[in-house]
Amino acid sequence: MMLHQTVKKALASKNFTWTVAVLATGAIGWFDYYSGTELRVFPLYYLPVSFLAWHLGPASALVASALAGIVWLTANLLAGLQFSHSGIWVANTLVQITSFAVIGFLIASLRDGMMRERALGRTDPLTSLLNGRAFREEASLILALCRRKNRPVTLAYVDLDNFKSVNDTWGHRAGDELLRGVAGLLRASTRPSDLCARLGGDEFVVLLPEVDLHDAAVALERLRVALAGTALFGKGPVTLSIGGVTFARIPDSLDEMISAADALMYVSKTSGKNKVHLQRAEANAGGSVEPGPLDARRAMEPGSHPLRSAAGETNADRT
Repeated sequence: MMLHQTVKKALASKNFTWTVAVLATGAIGWFDYYSGTELRVFPLYYLPVSFLAWHLGPASALVASALAGIVWLTANLLAGLQFSHSGIWVANTLVQITSFAVIGFLIASLRDGMMRERALGRTDPLTSLLNGRAFREEASLILALCRRKNRPVTLAYVDLDNFKSVNDTWGHRAGDELLRGVAGLLRASTRPSDLCARLGGDEFVVLLPEVDLHDAAVALERLRVALAGTALFGKGPVTLSIGGVTFARIPDSLDEMISAADALMYVSKTSGKNKVHLQRAEANAGGSVEPGPLDARRAMEPGSHPLRSAAGETNADRT
């Protein structure tokens, strides 16, 4: 895993990628020269061209094609290859460069298409947030890192209040606009290191790495207040019910974490909506979620979040 990440980071470096391609082209040219004029090794030049096209795109592939053509010409001239007319050298070199460039462009186009398909498969088409599958993939990596560093995480389950009435009153197009607006608010209210995803319908999930109970209360209350105070699209106030769980020890199952936050979201729903219900939980020895007591003492400490009550729930009933 560590080796894979190191190689991936190295390939992300433009200088490193160019160095590999130039060295490979030079090595192929050296082999082309020493193999003489009878052995045809020019297909090997497609390898560095394709490598650059895949990692850096068509512009780099075009430059690599010209470089490969020049190296091919030099190697064969030095090896003693001869033609009846100098114009043949020019024609052959241009044909070689063109063939390298065509392959490079095809490789770059293939990669672009694959990346677009991958992005479509990982994002929710309506909100452009991560979908459930992509969230689980990225969350697993973040949780593994926090688990190794022994750092807390908070997972929040977010549900729109009375979303069905918006669809019934204003139509599904208005509902879609509302969901896009909420997604934009989630992005604006979280850090780049946080994960936001739409799980379906009007349900969203937010993962806050290295965020403890106090900081989670501040962040989630800020999110609730931001939406509660906004009349989106002139359709009246929209509110959120949020359930959050802070894990000091991260369990093995992400699904159990989501279920724990989902259960607290329903507590917010049934206790009046437009609330943040936050709780601390730890993983037991078996790695499953074991709810812990709410940190009432810390909630009432000076400097803690002023809207959180001693019961561990954000006092946000403004419906």
